[in-house]
Amino acid sequence: MGHLIACAYDMLCIDLTRYGFSETFFPLRTAPPPNPIDRNICVGWLAKSRHFVQIYLKPGCPIPPTSPEWNLHHTELAKTWPNVFVDRMHEFERLKNIDKISNAEKSKLEPPIDLAGDSYFHVFI
Repeated sequence: MGHLIACAYDMLCIDLTRYGFSETFFPLRTAPPPNPIDRNICVGWLAKSRHFVQIYLKPGCPIPPTSPEWNLHHTELAKTWPNVFVDRMHEFERLKNIDKISNAEKSKLEPPIDLAGDSYFHVFI
């Protein structure tokens, strides 16, 4: 869906999800405008209600990396879209890695789940 929004509105589309599938989509066939920072829309996926909602990001906040499909299919004219956003994408990855390390440390403190016993599965019934 991000590619459709980015190409239809000629702006970058940031797609945020809770489980690490967040991506940034750029238009595939057009050159960026003089100030592409102002040309963005962010949508977030609400899994429980199965809806997308518009999210308003603060200026300069970290954004997820470019969609791998964009890297494969963009035209020569569009190749400079990500240049302005590289620092913000690196910051996103840095924060994501800090979160992974923190979660790994927290999980070491939790006892493992005993799947052999049937008491665990009563939680889901």
